[in-house]
Amino acid sequence: MKTILLRLIHYLISLGEFLRYLILFLPAQTISVYKKSSASIANIQSDSKKLKKLPAHLGFLVVEDEFSFKDLANMIVWSVALGISYISVYDINGEIKRNSVLLQQNIDASKEEVMGTNKNGYDIQLYSSPASVSQPVNSGSSKVHHANVYLLCIEDSHRKIVDMSRHLSNMVNLGMFKLEDISPSNVDTLFQESLQFPDPELCIKFGSVDSLFGYLPWQIRLTEIISLPSHKGIIYKSFLSSLVHYGNINQRFGK
Repeated sequence: MKTILLRLIHYLISLGEFLRYLILFLPAQTISVYKKSSASIANIQSDSKKLKKLPAHLGFLVVEDEFSFKDLANMIVWSVALGISYISVYDINGEIKRNSVLLQQNIDASKEEVMGTNKNGYDIQLYSSPASVSQPVNSGSSKVHHANVYLLCIEDSHRKIVDMSRHLSNMVNLGMFKLEDISPSNVDTLFQESLQFPDPELCIKFGSVDSLFGYLPWQIRLTEIISLPSHKGIIYKSFLSSLVHYGNINQRFGK
């Protein structure tokens, strides 16, 4: 009897997830002001103005065994065209990071297709390590939109926490910090200073496994997480639906 009940619960949860995908992400269900399917720069910029809110930092978490660098590149270019300046792409084993050259080639091709003659107005920089960032985003009065894309894996998440623990321990030993000074807000500030990007406000997870696999464990306390079945073959309208859904979320932040 217990086994039957557990199976029934499992089936109900699976059915709920399937219906959620149908409601949120089928093109036919997208609200009327987002009916465009073309991913041209003009349409994307028009859609950006209609979004209720846009994340400053958008994370892509890929928990699939295979990767489509063309589709990853398309989502990065769409994000930048919408006005997002910080993007992180995470897979646990660092396969995407190791193929950064291939990803860059696909980004260049996607920029040519989506932005056309406007491609020079968008500068997309890939970083395999957050510490290697040398150019601030959108500094000065330049008309070029700068966007930083961070390629992350499990080593970045675990190592950063270990390094931060050692740093705080050394500061206490040197008398620069007191134990009572180590608070969540202080640690949060140190993390942001060391990582060179704000906490992700939205993370889109691709894959059927319900796990974050170590994606920025400290920084995602307030992150909205949206799950999609796969990044392979994703179309602009489905990607935009995720941003529309994010904009409609009422974030109470524990209140």
